[in-house]
Amino acid sequence: NTMDKLTLSLLNKSDINEIFSAFKNIGWNKPKNIYETYLSEQLSDTRSVFVAKIDGQFCAYVTVKWKSDYKEFGQQNIPEIVDLNVLPEFRKQGIGTFLIHACENTAMERGYSVMGLGVGLTADYGNAQRLYVQLGFLPDGNGIHYKYKAVKYADSVSVDDNLILYFTKKLPSC
Repeated sequence: NTMDKLTLSLLNKSDINEIFSAFKNIGWNKPKNIYETYLSEQLSDTRSVFVAKIDGQFCAYVTVKWKSDYKEFGQQNIPEIVDLNVLPEFRKQGIGTFLIHACENTAMERGYSVMGLGVGLTADYGNAQRLYVQLGFLPDGNGIHYKYKAVKYADSVSVDDNLILYFTKKLPSC
């Protein structure tokens, strides 16, 4: 069972090259400086980065921004799950769910009662959209956003990774 071999830790400087290489090898453009920035944000406690490995091999990561850039979450003090990535060969094994639960548990330990996340609207995000709903996340009711700005009726925007629908989930009380 994959999940028996899964370990979770916070991002370490020593993980950065392995993560960068894993994405480069599958043709995803994820520059190394993203992870260096994540590490410095983790050190200043503005973000937590959870790294999943199976038998010591990197397979996935997720981050939590403790102060969201999305205005609605920021104003309501809702931490945001950002940038969940599971390498394609490790998908459909429960790793994404495991990472989301780790984010929720950390948020509850820190006293938060609601967790948020945003998801892209194209078919590339179909699996993520379904997963978040299955895990109890619901649209926050503020419609779609493009680069953190609400898209109003008759607006024109590009359909790309910046077109987002935000979701929230009430966390169980301790």
